[in-house]
Amino acid sequence: MFLKKEASMDNSTENKILITGIAGEIGGYIAREYVKKNWTVFGLDKKVMGESADIGLVFRQCDLTSFQETAKKIDELVETVGSFDVVVNCAGLIANSPLISFSDGQLVYHDFKLWEAVIASCLSSAFYTTACTVKHMLEARKKGVIINISSICAAGNPGQAAYSTAKAGLNGLTRALAKEIGPLGIRVVGLSPGFFDTKSTKQNLSPEKLKNITSAIPLKRLGQLDEIVSTIQYIIENEYINGKIIELDGGLVI
Repeated sequence: MFLKKEASMDNSTENKILITGIAGEIGGYIAREYVKKNWTVFGLDKKVMGESADIGLVFRQCDLTSFQETAKKIDELVETVGSFDVVVNCAGLIANSPLISFSDGQLVYHDFKLWEAVIASCLSSAFYTTACTVKHMLEARKKGVIINISSICAAGNPGQAAYSTAKAGLNGLTRALAKEIGPLGIRVVGLSPGFFDTKSTKQNLSPEKLKNITSAIPLKRLGQLDEIVSTIQYIIENEYINGKIIELDGGLVI
């Protein structure tokens, strides 16, 4: 199914991968690694990715929480280069907000605008991107793989009701679509990372908290971003994987 990329961007035998949330740390890392693998890499994100030309990928700024804008950007790309072989839905928003909190002597509700933003960014964006890209795969009569980047927080994390709900919903979407479009030659797989050695992990967790988490992981270390890429490659190459949520967490959740 997946061939080595030949020469030009309009060569029909090249491998084309679309990554959403490409301006983020994980999405950007995945993109750079697939550029190194000689894939043609396309990225969508609401944030500007200034380094796109320098690292050899095609970037389009896009509000992925808008179906109309997502469809427009994907249609424009496909019209130029053809449909994608692999789609990685990596866009998302992590936010902490308890259901009810105590502030200035009063009980305060969860920030409902934050709730809507997290659901839109983590779940709706993946649904929109998948719908738009699968349409073109079917029109081109080609196989494909949709990889949804989930999280072990899908099991439920205190203070992260919105994020946990969005990721649990993403897992449900993965399973439903795997059954729906699998017979059409398009696989849908979830990848659920645990704690990884990233800037955001270190910014959001105190050294003591990070030490406690590391000690709870059976492998006694954080994950490395190259291990996310190698798992994505495994999903791409093994054409019998479909509808599964692969937990990449060093054995933390068993």
